[in-house]
Parts: sequence; structure tokens; C-alpha cells
Amino acid sequence: MRTSIKLGYGIGQIGTGVKNTAFSIFLFFYYNQVLGVPGSLAGAASLLALIIDAITDPMVGQLSDRFKSRWGRRHPFMLIGATPFGLAIYLLFAPPAGLDEYQLFAWLLGFAITVRVLLTFFFVPHLSLGAEIVRDYHERTTLIGYRTFFQMGGGLFVSMVGLVVFFPPSEAYSNGMLNAASYPGFAIFAGTLGTVAMLWSIFATRSTIPQLSDPIPDPDAGHPLLGFITVFQTLRLFAFRKLFLTMLVFTTIVGVTQTLIIYTGTYLFGFSPEQLAIAAASPILGVLFGPAAVKRLSRTYDKKKSMMICLFWGSIFGFSTQIAFLAGILEPMSVDNRLIFVFTMNGLSQIFFIGLYIVMDSMLSDTIDQHELNTGRREEGLYFAASSFAQKASFGLGALVAGVGLDVIKFPKGAAVGDVPMEVLTNFAIFAGPLMMIALIASALIIRPYPIDQAEHARILRAIHDMKVEGA
Repeated sequence: MRTSIKLGYGIGQIGTGVKNTAFSIFLFFYYNQVLGVPGSLAGAASLLALIIDAITDPMVGQLSDRFKSRWGRRHPFMLIGATPFGLAIYLLFAPPAGLDEYQLFAWLLGFAITVRVLLTFFFVPHLSLGAEIVRDYHERTTLIGYRTFFQMGGGLFVSMVGLVVFFPPSEAYSNGMLNAASYPGFAIFAGTLGTVAMLWSIFATRSTIPQLSDPIPDPDAGHPLLGFITVFQTLRLFAFRKLFLTMLVFTTIVGVTQTLIIYTGTYLFGFSPEQLAIAAASPILGVLFGPAAVKRLSRTYDKKKSMMICLFWGSIFGFSTQIAFLAGILEPMSVDNRLIFVFTMNGLSQIFFIGLYIVMDSMLSDTIDQHELNTGRREEGLYFAASSFAQKASFGLGALVAGVGLDVIKFPKGAAVGDVPMEVLTNFAIFAGPLMMIALIASALIIRPYPIDQAEHARILRAIHDMKVEGA
């Protein structure tokens, strides 16, 4: 495959990075700390939006699996999702003045759903497209590396520009993140970037349309809810069930951590917005080295063991900063040295976590091959819809868990740095650190029985080939 197509395909995931960063770093903090919506209520909005995702993801996946046009079966849906995406992001961060907390909840819920549904129309067919254009066991990992690079890189770019350009400190706001007037401008920037990237990817991958699989026969056409019902059939496949549950646990914990990242950096480590921007740049280590690291790991240890290695070491490095706070290690450090420590530990963790994302998606493509062998049908959209739901759970279930946790420990709203009681900070650090680390490491037990290694995948491809020859 030409490098230009790999790049064009990967660039589309900048849109996902924009949405993930906007939701996980900025949105919850904006509605909770700036606009005063209770954490549990803001988290409930995220969960309700996730429930809508649970319906629309498999519907879009099923529709794109069975759709036929001169633009193929994936690109038309991608275009529907990409075009209004930027406007929806802007409206999400620009509620009318004078709304009470329940009206703000309704606005948050409505436009969070809108953004999620629009992204679903792009995201699910885009993931399915990647599984179609590459069939090789290792080449899939390479292509997914491109996709992950742009998703993580796009999110990193948005967080850094957002914190430095749109939320600088001022006389009125020593913490620029508390300035409500800055959020609409940030949303225009983020939404425009996401829309342009997705449209770029659509047109850059048009040349692949003739080589894609034909739509599968559709005996149940006319039943749009079929996708929601059928998606549960994916869990019958043992390999996918183990992978799905691991994804769900991992992404939910990631969602808790990312929802709390501004709280952690501001109140636990005492960082200014500029220092937060530097700390937020730590995933650059993962973006630069994660794809190469997991490629080497998967060729040395195979994909399942590589995933377990990434889970363990990513967790150890990722939550070491909260544990260091609890152990009193950070207290004697200067803020600059604290920033270096946090940047280093987070950066190391991201090498493993970004590698984990890549290998999970590569393993998912392998399970789709097993599904084709079992059923005679290629239904990438169906499986990636289920995967999409698991990944989006990180910002639904994760935000809910984070919101409830903040309310339980009675974290104050709109508090200045230094005004939060130490008892509250300690409880917050335990919640955001050791508890999340233990749960994440334990999730490795779920994936342990996953059965598809390189030899098994080669057998599956040979059997698919023989089945097609016999049916010709």
C-alpha cells in the first residue's frame, strides 16, 4: 500500500483525537468547575450519551456493511459525519447565558449526543475501512500505527494549543481554565481542525474504493434497529468477547483518568495552565515511540502477550505520580522538578498505552477474519461498532465514575489552588491513583485466554481461501 494512502487514512483519526481531548480534558471541567453543574449530573449526561452510542454505533456499522453506492459502502457515511462535526463541537462549548444547572445538563446532554452520533458516522466506517484495505497479520499493525499516531497526535496538539493559547492566566483568572469566555474560541479551533482532517481522509482514500469488499447480502433490509440487536452476536465469538471486555475495562479507567487530568495537575501537583500544557505534551513520547515499540513487541512475543506487557508497565508508570504524592515524594520537590517527574512518568506510560491501543485494534481485525471463516461474511462494521462502543465508554462510564467520585469525596467547585483540604486531596489521590492502577492491571486476566496467535491466524486465512475456492 502506498504511503500516501496510509497517511490519508490515518489523518482522519485527528477528528477522534479532537473529540476525545475536548471531552476528556476540557468538557467535564468546564461544566463542573466553571458552570457549576454537579459532578454526578455531568457524569450522568456522559452516561446517557453513551447509551445512545450503544444504539447508533451498531446501526451505523450494520448500515455501512450493507450499503452500496459508487462511493463504496464506507465513504458516504464518513462524509455525513464529518461535515457538521465542527459546528456541533462549537455549540457544545457555547451554551446560552442564564441557564440553570438542569438546563445546562440538558444542553450538555443534547450536544454531547450530537457530537457522538456524528463521530459514529465517521469513526465506525473509518475503522472498518482499515480492516478491509489490509489483510496481512503484521501490516495491519503498521496501518493501525498510522491511525493511532494521528489520533493521539491530534489530541495532543489540541490540548497543548488549548491550554497555552486559549486559557492563559489573567488578572481576573489566575487559572485560565476558569474563564468561561475562552471556551467558545477553543471550540471553533478544535471543531475546524477535526472537520478538515476527516474530510481530507475521505478524499485521500477514494482510490481504495474499487478494491473493497462488496456489500454482504441483506435479508433483513428495512429494519434499522437490526444493528443494535445483531451487535450482541459478536460476543458469541470467544476471542472477541475477551477482547471486548478488556477494552471496556481499559477505556473506562482511561476515561476516569483523563476526566480528572486537569484536577490532578492543578490541585495535586500545583501546575499552572502553561505547566499543564507541558505535562499534557508527555504523550509525544508515546506517539513517537509507541508504534515502533509495539511492532517490535508483537513480532517478538505475539499480540496477546504484547498487550499484557503494555497493560502492566503502562499502569505502573502511569499511576506512579499519584502514588508519589501519597508517599510524600513530591512535597520537597520544586514545581519544575515535579513537572519533569510527571512528564517523564506519563510519557513512559504513553509508550505502552499507545502500543496497547494499536495491538488491540490489530487483534480485533484478526477476530473479524475468524468471524468470516465461521459465517462466510465479512462484517467489519458490526465488530468495529462494538469496539467503538467499548472505546467511547471511556468518556461515558469514565466520566460518570469520575463525577460520582468527586461528589463522594466532596471536592469543592471553583476552588483555587491551595484551598482544597489535604484530606480531600489525599482521598482524591487514592481514588485517581492506586485504585485505578489495581483495576487496570487486573484486566490483563480477562485477555489471557484469547486464542488467536500468528499461527492460528495463518490457518484461518488459509481456510478462508480454501472456502472461497470451493465456492467459486
